[in-house]
Amino acid sequence: MAIAVKQSEKSKQTDIKVAESAARAVRTVGVDQMALTRVAADAGFSSGAIYARCDDRSELVVLAWEKSFWPMLSAILTPLIDAVITSNTQEIERISQLVTAASAPDATPDLGSAMEVIIASRRDEVIAEVVQRDINTLLDDRGVGPSTDGVHRQSVVSAISTLFGASLLNSAYDFTGRHAIDPTGLMYMFTQAVTSHKKPAKAPQPLKNAEPYKFPTTHDDVRDALIAASEYVIARSGIHRATVSRIARRAGVSVGAIYGLYENKDSLVSDCLEVLFPPQSKRDADDWSRVFTAPDQRAVVTDILANYMSPSYQQWRRFRLESIIAARHSPAIAAQLSIYASQSRETILRASTRAPRSAPVSEATGLSARASVLGLSILEIVDPTICTLDWRWVPIGRDYVVSGHAQ
Repeated sequence: MAIAVKQSEKSKQTDIKVAESAARAVRTVGVDQMALTRVAADAGFSSGAIYARCDDRSELVVLAWEKSFWPMLSAILTPLIDAVITSNTQEIERISQLVTAASAPDATPDLGSAMEVIIASRRDEVIAEVVQRDINTLLDDRGVGPSTDGVHRQSVVSAISTLFGASLLNSAYDFTGRHAIDPTGLMYMFTQAVTSHKKPAKAPQPLKNAEPYKFPTTHDDVRDALIAASEYVIARSGIHRATVSRIARRAGVSVGAIYGLYENKDSLVSDCLEVLFPPQSKRDADDWSRVFTAPDQRAVVTDILANYMSPSYQQWRRFRLESIIAARHSPAIAAQLSIYASQSRETILRASTRAPRSAPVSEATGLSARASVLGLSILEIVDPTICTLDWRWVPIGRDYVVSGHAQ
């Protein structure tokens, strides 16, 4: 039996202040390094006031989610989902304004930090309980939840993933001005009237690009073992919580062997990023370059999505997310990853100029379309069923009335 407890107005305001302070801490130092004492000082309260509400960091993040992040995020997701389902393009301008406001440098809470909380929920059961509950309930209430499939489900998943991927990337790298990824064009496209609710007749074909994830060897057995172990541990714990001891144990070497090759953990992480990111970034850019001039863009995008969301890429998806989260709080990691990101970006932008003017995925929507694939790996955390979706429904191609709306 539920027990209703009336909370005083003063207590409610204290909760909000603590939640906002925690949201700022997520932005500045991240979920894994957030200290309750720092949050208390920032909010202007004693540590006791924090511990009266939260037993530990996880509970503090939950408070921040419920009082700060989720109100902001649901205010964007609710009209976005409704706009997609009802094909109401008039709402996109207002949604775009909300996204811009929640992405500002001084925004509290901000969209990038909300993405970090969602990603952190994968490795924290306490946080996962509320994050999964809120997002999946919102989807279920509108008939596009984890148990569904079809054109509306695919369109909503695509729109949310575009928002999620762009928000994370913009918060991690210095994509200011014209370099920022604007999800508006694709969100507008996904709200277009569906001319057919019939699943595309073409049966799934063997993927043209269906090679499983391959570890890029350095041809040094010890180094390969350490990088493979680092990828495994970081994918599960994040870079901050990935310890040298755990990496050594996973690699089957001594801690001393690591320090014989690397000056410290930062050097190991940097080498891991250097070995793993460039080949995957190049493949990603090459795949997306094919989309722009493809006679059937949907077929190529289906190929990319099905391959990237396959089981063999799961560890890479998680490692990639955790690395980008680390870039939000580490200038060194951000600088390193931005090199790879910029190279991929230039490849895709050059290829996008060859897209026909009427193409759904074009110069205006190309970068945000690519970001949507990253967003899928964020949404996968709360809704693993998206990995099993039939991507022939992906809202690109002849079954959709596509606007010329530009980003």
